[in-house]
Amino acid sequence: MSPVGRDDLGFKIKTISKLLTQNMNNSITSLDLTSSQARVLGYLCCRTKRQETVCPRDIERHFHFTHPTVSGLLQRLETKGYLSSEPSAEDRRCKQILVTKRALEANQQVLDHLAASEQRLVCDMSRVEITQLHSFLDRMIQNLSASDGAPQAAEQFSRPADETQREPEDRGSRSPDYR
Repeated sequence: MSPVGRDDLGFKIKTISKLLTQNMNNSITSLDLTSSQARVLGYLCCRTKRQETVCPRDIERHFHFTHPTVSGLLQRLETKGYLSSEPSAEDRRCKQILVTKRALEANQQVLDHLAASEQRLVCDMSRVEITQLHSFLDRMIQNLSASDGAPQAAEQFSRPADETQREPEDRGSRSPDYR
């Protein structure tokens, strides 16, 4: 069991998250976006490309954001010219969110940055290590997503894993080198 501090898994995961967010914010300042706005914009652009309608409630559910958080994000993105809204043709009580050409262009820059960041994260890892890392992270998400403490499936996070690449479990203090 690791002591709380620099060897704590939670601390390391939080540090990686913080560094990724800082890196993202620094790289997209020219777009006048924050990392949260860029992620919501990415979701909207993806759904738009699939010709799916999106309402604020969809964003709330997908990101587990509160209604006021989503309202504020959408308002700021609309002010910056990244989206517009109109009453939904299917349900007049709901606003349909539409992305602009500017949003689609900005989203491509964000996607390019995300790909470069992910490449930096795993630059000195083998394909097997990367596959294992994804598997380990998916399992951690599943473990923490369980409501009663028992592991359960978290389909939205899981990736297909090639079980033939999985190494035998090592319970020793050192991690084996898979390179």
